[in-house]
Amino acid sequence: MGEPDFSSINIPQQIARILIIDNDKQMLDLSTTALKEAGWQVYSYAYTEIDLALVVQHHPDLIILDFELEDAGVGWGFLQLLKMDDTTAKIPIIITTAGFQLPTELRDYLSIRYISIVHKPLDFDSFFVLIRKTLEEASQANTLFSGDRTLPILVVDDNEDMREATTSILRLEGYRVITAYNGLVTLDTILHADCCLILLDLDMPIMNGYEFLIAYDRQLRPHIPVVVLSAEPNIDFHALPNFVVDVLPKPFFLKRLLELVGRYARTV
Repeated sequence: MGEPDFSSINIPQQIARILIIDNDKQMLDLSTTALKEAGWQVYSYAYTEIDLALVVQHHPDLIILDFELEDAGVGWGFLQLLKMDDTTAKIPIIITTAGFQLPTELRDYLSIRYISIVHKPLDFDSFFVLIRKTLEEASQANTLFSGDRTLPILVVDDNEDMREATTSILRLEGYRVITAYNGLVTLDTILHADCCLILLDLDMPIMNGYEFLIAYDRQLRPHIPVVVLSAEPNIDFHALPNFVVDVLPKPFFLKRLLELVGRYARTV
C-alpha cells in the first residue's frame, strides 16, 4: 500500500466534503486519516451506521463506497438507493474493492456516469488524483437524469443476466423497475401494474416478443410505448405495431438506451 504524499495535493479554496462508507474499520480509519491530512472534510461510517437521511444531512460532494467481495450486495444496494433518490442521485461515487467483479454492461454504465472502481490495496497518491478528477468532472457535468419517474419501467427478457443488468442500470438512473421473463407474464403484469415504458426482448420461450405484441395490440388500449431490445439479425419491422417506438439491437450502446428511456418513459 503506497504511503500518501500530501505535498503535491492542491486543495480547492472551498473544501470538498467526502463521505466514506466501509465495513472494514482498519481501512476506514486509514482512509479517513489520509483524506483529512490531505485537506478534505471527511465523514466516515460503516454501512450499519448510516442511512439515506444521514447522507443528505452531510451533503457530501463525493461518496466513497467499499464493495466487499463476500458481501457486495450491501454496497450495491446502497449505491442503488443513493441513485434512486433525487437528493443524492447526482453525488459522484468512487467504489473501492479488493476483488468484486461487475458484469461488462454495468462496468460500462459506471464509467459513463462518473462512477470509478478502484482496486485495493490503495495507492493514495493515485487515489487523490482520482478524487480531484472526479470532483472536477462532476462539477462540469450536466444533469444526468431525465424522464418521468412516477411509474416504473417494465423490463422483459428471458436472459436473467441481461434482465438484472438492465434493471440495475435503470435503478441507478433513478427509475423504478419491474420485470418479466416472457410475453405471457408480461401481459399479466401490465394488467395489474401501471408502467410507463416496456423494454422488450423478442426471442423468449412460451410467448415470444412478436406474439406478445400481437396479443397486446388486440387486448389493451391505450398502449404503453415499447422499445424492442433484440439480438435478432432479421427483424420484421413491418410486423411491429405503431406503439413500438424504437428498436435497439443487442449488444446495445448504453448511452443510446438511456436516451430512449429518457425520451419515452413518461406517465401514462
